[in-house]
Amino acid sequence: MYIAGATSSSRVTGMVSGMDTDQMVKDLMEVEKQPLDKAYQDKQLTEWTMDAYRDVTMEIKEFEDSYFNYLNSSNNMLSSSTYIIYDTVCSNESAVKVSAGSESVEGNHTMEVLNVATSASLESNSGISKGIEGISVPDFTAAHGKSFEMSVDGTTKTINIDSSINDVVDMQAAIDDAYGAGKIEVSTNPSGALTFEPVADSGIHNIELVSKSDDALEDLGFGSGAILNNRIDTSDTLEEVSLNMETPFTFDSEGNVSFTINGEEFEFHKSTTLDKMMNEINTNSAAGVYFTYDEISDEFKFTATQTGAGNSINITESGSNFMASAKIDDYTSGEDAQVILDGETLTRSDNTFSVSGITYTVLAETTEPVNMSISLDVDSVYENIMSFVDAYNELIDSLHDTVSEEYDRDYPPLTNEEKSQMSDEEIELWEEQAKTGLLSSDPIIEDILRDMRVALYDPVDGVSLTLADIGITTGSYDEYGKLVVDEDKLKESIEDNPQGVMNLFCKESSSHPGTNTARNLDGDEREVRYEEEGLAYRLYDIMEDNVSIYRNANGSKGTLLEKVGMIGDSSEYDNIYYSRIEDYEEEIEELEEKMLDKENYYYEQFAAMEVYLQEMNSQLESIMSMFSE
Repeated sequence: MYIAGATSSSRVTGMVSGMDTDQMVKDLMEVEKQPLDKAYQDKQLTEWTMDAYRDVTMEIKEFEDSYFNYLNSSNNMLSSSTYIIYDTVCSNESAVKVSAGSESVEGNHTMEVLNVATSASLESNSGISKGIEGISVPDFTAAHGKSFEMSVDGTTKTINIDSSINDVVDMQAAIDDAYGAGKIEVSTNPSGALTFEPVADSGIHNIELVSKSDDALEDLGFGSGAILNNRIDTSDTLEEVSLNMETPFTFDSEGNVSFTINGEEFEFHKSTTLDKMMNEINTNSAAGVYFTYDEISDEFKFTATQTGAGNSINITESGSNFMASAKIDDYTSGEDAQVILDGETLTRSDNTFSVSGITYTVLAETTEPVNMSISLDVDSVYENIMSFVDAYNELIDSLHDTVSEEYDRDYPPLTNEEKSQMSDEEIELWEEQAKTGLLSSDPIIEDILRDMRVALYDPVDGVSLTLADIGITTGSYDEYGKLVVDEDKLKESIEDNPQGVMNLFCKESSSHPGTNTARNLDGDEREVRYEEEGLAYRLYDIMEDNVSIYRNANGSKGTLLEKVGMIGDSSEYDNIYYSRIEDYEEEIEELEEKMLDKENYYYEQFAAMEVYLQEMNSQLESIMSMFSE
């Protein structure tokens, strides 16, 4: 940035002449600096104007995102579900849930649920894990004074081995004292090693011995290789899982377990964890099964992802015998849902199904008919339309204010020198006034306002209703197109002709349908689309013409984005105004270099003058000295 006199500190000026050279150069540079000040002001004005345009862009974009976005299901004015909403009442929601879509009709219905659809399953026929078992005869005497931890269904306690514990009976007493009698049975296997297992029907399932350094477990026969848990740990590798099963399974010659599940092939190495194996099977949608391990029942289970009758689980294994070792041979067929709807028997493979636009979900069998009623929710539809109208009016109001503000040319952007002579508050007030009316009578915004007004009142082909017919009109002239709603008439229209109201707003063009279509059409095609589409689609097309972040067939984004860009979009630094700002920056850089050159030129001229004066003074002194002799 050029600063007047910035280079003068290294100069010695006015030594002979006594003139204030710095001030004289500064005064001379004031005239020279005018083009630079003008460039700075033009750049600042362009930046402010770009910001003002971007504010308008964001207003329009936010309105579009709120009311023309399929991700915003509650207020999407392009969706039929915004205009046709039903209240549903069901006498037994624990047995049947019901929802009505835009294709539904009002009425009453009855349903009896004879059967709920279920999924086929293939599971283990009994527990598969080994019980907790030592590998050697316990040495109770060596364990005296030590302890070990036992976890029973998540509750961990410390079992102390004192001198009173000398055999299996004493150990049973210690376990009973810790967890209560009749829950865990302490015994020995044929080799005399200790075993721990849940008592039948005790409600106990998972028992684990927790091995720690210097505890009693090794003395009690639970050294390396002993089974410390009566349930499989799904985080273990398949090799570890095999060793913990009642009947260990074998791998093929390459150390793999290989399945074909409903035509999908799977192969898992023995180093793969059981969790990873389950996840790979469960995330393969083509296999169509869900594979689980039930810690309570100690069983594996494959469940079909789809309900309904028919053989939907077909598993073969080659080279390994995981299925046989895991006792997975208990097959249960899936069943269809069967209901009597309004006197007609229906059989469906899924528990959720639709009939005449109404979606039913059966949850439980019933002993008596479930009564359901479907009625139009006029108030909700009314609120949806009113929310849109209010937001539309706010947008119109804001855009009109923007183009109606007068630009005050008496408040141009301040130069740096002017700012240096003002307080922060004065600068803020000045710039607030300077930014007013930057988009006064802007043709782009005025076109948007005009196009939206016209779009709402041109008739829609094939739709007999207009906005005025349903109680929505424009206000007086000074309200410049804002909408006024007759509440009673709008509600009456919704109740009497919901399909007509829906079509007025969200009827799609039959010739050129879709939400990303209009900007790629030629003039004639665009006119056909306009005439055929509902009011919401027309407004959406106008928004997209101006604020779309997507490029059309010609490679262009919306008009406003092409002009000023949008923050966060690729157009932020690729637009007409940003290019102008870059041009101003280049111009400023060139002018600053010229200013420095000019300033140096003036100093050089004054320096030359000082040298000349010095020489003249020397000559004068010499002459004077001659006369004084």
